[in-house]
Amino acid sequence: MNHRIVYRDGAASSVWRQQEWWNGDCSLDVTHLKDGIVNAVSIRYAGNAVSAVKLSVTRTDWLISDPDHRLPFIFGRADLEAWYYAHENRLVLTRARLAFDNSTKHTFTVLDQGVEKKTSAHVYREVEYRCALDGGIRLMIDGKDPRRVNWRSNLSADDARALFKYARSYRWIDGWDPVAELVEIRD
Repeated sequence: MNHRIVYRDGAASSVWRQQEWWNGDCSLDVTHLKDGIVNAVSIRYAGNAVSAVKLSVTRTDWLISDPDHRLPFIFGRADLEAWYYAHENRLVLTRARLAFDNSTKHTFTVLDQGVEKKTSAHVYREVEYRCALDGGIRLMIDGKDPRRVNWRSNLSADDARALFKYARSYRWIDGWDPVAELVEIRD
């Protein structure tokens, strides 16, 4: 496992991690911390082929120390986690959950095998989530740090290659914008 951490103004602003698993599978994780918000992309690959991408959004005050002491931090809670898996030369949104809490194992699934909630609302620990699966994930988060997350439901092969190139090169140092340009819904 390899780590790189970028500090700006005395605090971590970006974390890069590469890990080898088994059978040639590897993962690249890039996490950006800015203005109390944490955005992360995790890319699972073998050789030059991307098999899956996980996108996550959480908050800096929800990060906790890793009990295994292998990582600088782990997500204690997450507002949204979305998994995209390779299917017919593209990455398809296959699984999404809201309000994940590592300590209680609470989560609210909006998309998974046998579950597809076209519209949903959920409240957990004073945070309200309103989600629609409409050409992607359209999430409104209300509470202490209100914001919107709008991610596409499909990423093309070119998008997957661009995400992979972003994580493999030093483009990740420049922040989250290159990822946002690829995954966010542009209305």
